[in-house]
Amino acid sequence: MQMTAERNTERQKQFLAIANDYKNVVAKVCSIYASADVPFADLYQEVLINLWAGIDSFQGKAKISSWIYRLAINTCISFIRTNRRHIEGRMGLTEVFDIPDVNDDSVAQLRELYRLISLLSPIDKALITLWLDEKSYDEISDILGISKANVGTRLHRARTRLTELASKS
Repeated sequence: MQMTAERNTERQKQFLAIANDYKNVVAKVCSIYASADVPFADLYQEVLINLWAGIDSFQGKAKISSWIYRLAINTCISFIRTNRRHIEGRMGLTEVFDIPDVNDDSVAQLRELYRLISLLSPIDKALITLWLDEKSYDEISDILGISKANVGTRLHRARTRLTELASKS
């Protein structure tokens, strides 16, 4: 009984440390997938639940940051798929980032970029987010579970789609 309590305490400490260290990564991923119909708080909570559930399965074969990205992206996509009937096809129609309202051109450009990213498919949102975080193609491949060549092809298409969306705005 004592060993179980000690293990549980250690697991809680590990979870809290990881959740704190990677809260910005989780927040960024959740923000990309959040919309008026899929609240940020719901996605964030689901990621934390899955982090808690999967913490013992992390084997250290990949970087922990890659594992966190993969877990967060997969959780968000799964949450949206599972709750699709409650989401009435309005995803991507609202601004997903809470950016301060400042009269600064760079903030306005960033806000517009996030709005355009929110219009992409779930996998393209992930690709662009990871690319903007300066992840290598190898890391993106590992996180998303697609080949490095596929990363390059899909990333090119996603950037082209963003350019098209920007020109229509």
